[in-house]
Amino acid sequence: MKMRMKWVAAAAASVAAMGAVSPVSAQGLEYKGYVRTGTGGSTEGGKQVCFGLPGAGAKYRLGNECETYAESQFTLPFTKSDGVWAKYNLMLALVENNAASDYESSKGDKFDLASRQNYFEAGGFFGPGALEKASIWIGKRYYNRHDVHINDYYYWNNSGLGGGIEDIAVGSAKMAFSYHSKGDDTLVTDTVNGINTSRFSARLYDLPVNPGGTIEFEAVAIKGTSAGNKNRGEGSGFLFFAEHKQTGILDGYNKLSLVLGKDAGAGDSSVNNYRDATDDIKGSSWRVVDQLYIAPNGSPWSALATAGFSRVKLDNQPKTTWFTAGIRPQYQINNYFSIATELGYDRVKTDGKDTAHLTKLTVAPQVALAPGFWSRPVFRTFVTYAKWNDAANGAGTNGVFGSKNDGLTYGIQVEAWW
Repeated sequence: MKMRMKWVAAAAASVAAMGAVSPVSAQGLEYKGYVRTGTGGSTEGGKQVCFGLPGAGAKYRLGNECETYAESQFTLPFTKSDGVWAKYNLMLALVENNAASDYESSKGDKFDLASRQNYFEAGGFFGPGALEKASIWIGKRYYNRHDVHINDYYYWNNSGLGGGIEDIAVGSAKMAFSYHSKGDDTLVTDTVNGINTSRFSARLYDLPVNPGGTIEFEAVAIKGTSAGNKNRGEGSGFLFFAEHKQTGILDGYNKLSLVLGKDAGAGDSSVNNYRDATDDIKGSSWRVVDQLYIAPNGSPWSALATAGFSRVKLDNQPKTTWFTAGIRPQYQINNYFSIATELGYDRVKTDGKDTAHLTKLTVAPQVALAPGFWSRPVFRTFVTYAKWNDAANGAGTNGVFGSKNDGLTYGIQVEAWW
């Protein structure tokens, strides 16, 4: 009996000692999210339709989103008394495309549940110096995403499955390095896997270049590999991103961005995440995007405007160019009520085809809990009018409007993030 008690006491002492040396505790679960949902119709009858130009990288959003979409992110922090920390992040997306009943089943393609992020990050391991505030991460995550809010255009997005280190101090700037991989989930034969595409990234950011101005660079090398696959050649390419951000412009900012792509890196903005780097992809692309946000102090007006141009030329394919320009001004009537108006124009030109044009105008009275362009949640009613030419009509832009070259929709929507 005495011997058994000694073993119990020794085990208890060991556990207590381990706890004293390295106490790790999980903190309260954090919940973040985004949602937009609404409904509407058109002057032709039937459900709401949304106007977008095929070949364009995005469409203008206000009064022009036809689905229920939500993101729910759960973050579980872990901390130690000496400042070392870790976080587990999980984001799930929910999409409803039908809303025909109060029970939407994923079996009938009416409701989708998808994984958007699933990764761990950690920091506090390094002492004073360049790595003092650096953090490491492994998993599937949103990584260095840059977008224009009014048309939801992610002109630079290096997200995906991978790992890396970020927030390395370099003077007053920072550096980050990452590795991502995108596997081709098809099997070329019963025993040989398809292409696995790797992306190697180096990023310099928060680099001051002028009063109120910073610049960011990211270079990405892309390489395809396979396990002895002789049926699909392994390709390569690169991407380069640069962005200057200027603050202090009428209490807002301006962002001017440039993206260059070569071979496996050539294409539209989805190339970073979804391209399989095979040797038959040759060509080049570039795009430039500018966006200006202003909210003058004391003024009821605020606005976000954008303009962009992209060119994609892949071997054995016609050259495609896309020009876009749009603006969303908002007038604040009082602390809760405002009117947002959005005007957007897209033009797509593909060699050998007629140039397609689309113009969209939306007026949306709205109410929010607080004033401001970015105040959410916001509850809207809207009327949207769009006009397009025959080239766009033939590409299917018109939806329920038949052979017409214009159309009007209306509806309600709520949008929120937290």
